[in-house]
Amino acid sequence: MKSVSSSQIPKSFRAYRPKALQWLGRFVLSSLGWKVHGKISDEFNEKKLVVIVAPHTSNWDGILGVAAIAGLDARITFIGKHTAFRYGLGAFLRYMGGIPVDRNKPGGIIQDAINQIKGINSSLIGMSPEGTRSKVNEWKTGFLRIAKELNTKIIPASLDFAKKEIILGKAFTPSGDNNKDIKDLKDYYSVFTAKHPEKY
Repeated sequence: MKSVSSSQIPKSFRAYRPKALQWLGRFVLSSLGWKVHGKISDEFNEKKLVVIVAPHTSNWDGILGVAAIAGLDARITFIGKHTAFRYGLGAFLRYMGGIPVDRNKPGGIIQDAINQIKGINSSLIGMSPEGTRSKVNEWKTGFLRIAKELNTKIIPASLDFAKKEIILGKAFTPSGDNNKDIKDLKDYYSVFTAKHPEKY
């Protein structure tokens, strides 16, 4: 079984990047012993989806995430801390779909992301509900706001360091009650092991 395949996402979400880059993403995951399980249903072809990724406790999450994006050949827009976009790495992250943001202005971040995404016919929007690698008591609600404004569903993607698996979960439909939705999603993620569990 391959570590990851573009067949795990609908065709409208594929980036059609160079084969060498797709191979590199699969090689990185395979060499580290990781695999991507699950798939995004073809029923979402030509639509928009918000993809949330958790637990997020280390820089390894980003490395594995970018490798998975390359291996899936996914065309995804993801929001990242502006300091990660410095020097040569910044150009690569932008090429992979990254948008650098200053987290000191959270309201502006979400509205800017919404404005950019509305003009795209079909798109995967990747976010960390925790918003940081540090331990937080409450999740950010930006991903729910984006899902509401775009009238779309949420795909929960998990990083399980115990099993070395990235899992694409079933689509989650927001109820409109942020507290309930965050509780339900936290319950879903509670079975996965973070790189640093003490931070989650």
